[in-house]
Amino acid sequence: MSDKPDSKEKTVIAAAKLLRRHGYNGTALSDILAAAGSPRGSLYFHFPNGKEEIAVAALTHAADSVRQAIAGAAKTSKSADEFLIRIARGMAADLERSDFKEGCPIAPTALEMSGASEALTAAADAAFQSWEQEIAAGLQLFRFNAERAKLLATAALSLFEGALLLARTYRRLEPLQRAEEPIRVLVQAFART
Repeated sequence: MSDKPDSKEKTVIAAAKLLRRHGYNGTALSDILAAAGSPRGSLYFHFPNGKEEIAVAALTHAADSVRQAIAGAAKTSKSADEFLIRIARGMAADLERSDFKEGCPIAPTALEMSGASEALTAAADAAFQSWEQEIAAGLQLFRFNAERAKLLATAALSLFEGALLLARTYRRLEPLQRAEEPIRVLVQAFART
């Protein structure tokens, strides 16, 4: 059995990268095919409904990758603030590795297609909710009750997404680095109440 991705998987991975950089309208089917090295026939074989179906699969793939990274950060952290800061630092490392071209893998398409595509809106919604749930589950490992963990997860994800957008726009990591101190404050405040 080969570990090499098949044509369908290559298409999804290529689409996820392109959507992260350019959004839905900025990504053409021909760009996805070229990036994946896939023939046009295989695209319609695997994705008979075309670009929107590919984009849904790409958002789902990207969301699961991030969700797994969040779960990994929880398992390797010794405290709630360390866990949340690991998430922010992971975002920063990804952004820097891409030369500030790849921020959140969901936000460009979510913002662009909200209300324009039920399928893409639902995929973006599911992605963000899965991240919030994974963050909340991680916080519960550090003795936060379910309700406090859920509230802190929403606050942390909102802070991270905003800082990531600023860092990509400014083309420097300071917004994500500065987010670390408010995260510590939030963790302490939520732990006390």
